[in-house]
Amino acid sequence: MGSLFHSVAPEGRLVDRVVDQIQRLIVDGHLQAGTRLPSETELAAQLGVSRTVVREAVRILTAKGLLETRPGVGSIVRQVTRDRVVEPLSYMLRAHNVTLDDLHEVRGILEVEIAGSAAQQATNEDLARLREAVEAMSKVVDDPMALAAYDAEFHRALAQATHNPLLVILLDSIRDLMQEVRLRVSSYPGVVDVIIPDHYRVLECVMAGDEEGARNAMREHIEHARQFQRAVFLQGTDDLKEGQ
Repeated sequence: MGSLFHSVAPEGRLVDRVVDQIQRLIVDGHLQAGTRLPSETELAAQLGVSRTVVREAVRILTAKGLLETRPGVGSIVRQVTRDRVVEPLSYMLRAHNVTLDDLHEVRGILEVEIAGSAAQQATNEDLARLREAVEAMSKVVDDPMALAAYDAEFHRALAQATHNPLLVILLDSIRDLMQEVRLRVSSYPGVVDVIIPDHYRVLECVMAGDEEGARNAMREHIEHARQFQRAVFLQGTDDLKEGQ
C-alpha cells in the first residue's frame, strides 16, 4: 500500500492536500471498503507531513463518512453508500455559498449550448451512445442510483458529441455536485415521468439536427430539474431560503 501514497506538494494547506489525495484513492477504487490505512506514523512518513496533519486529515475524512476509526485497529475505509454521499450536500451548498439557483444558472449557460452544438456536430456513434443512455434510464426507473448514473452518462455523452473537449471539461467541473443532486432527486415521486421524456425530446432534436429545438428541449429539462431540486432540498428546510 505504501506505493499508493506520495509526498504532497507544498502549495496550499497540507491538510487539504492530504485529504484530497486519500479521498481520490478511495473514490477511484484504489482503497477499497474495509482497507486499513497505514498507521499515523507510517502515513505521515509516506506523505512527508507531520502526524498532526495526518490526524486532522483523518478527522476530516471521518466526518465526510469516508473513513472510520476502530480502537485497536486504526483507520478503515468505509463503504460509500448513496445516503452517505448525498447527506452532506445541503451543508456544502451553505458552506460554500453555492445555491440551487447558481447551479441552475450554470447549467442554463453551459448545457443549453452543448445541446445545440451536439445537434450540429453529433456523429452516428454519438447518437447511438445517447440513445443507449436514455434507453438504459427507462429500464432502471426503480433504481435511483442507476437512474442518476445513466442520467449523468447522457449529459456527458451530449457534451462529447460536440467534439469540443473544453465543453466536456467544463461540464465535468460540476459533475460531482450534479451527481449528488441527481442521487437525491432521482428518488423523488414522479421525477421519472418527467425527466425521461425530457431526455428523449433532447435526443430527438439532436438526431434531427435541430439546433434550436435541442436548446429549447434542454432549457425545458433544466427548468423541470430545478423544480424537483427545489422541492427536494428546500421543503422543510429553515437554512436554505426562498430563491436559493
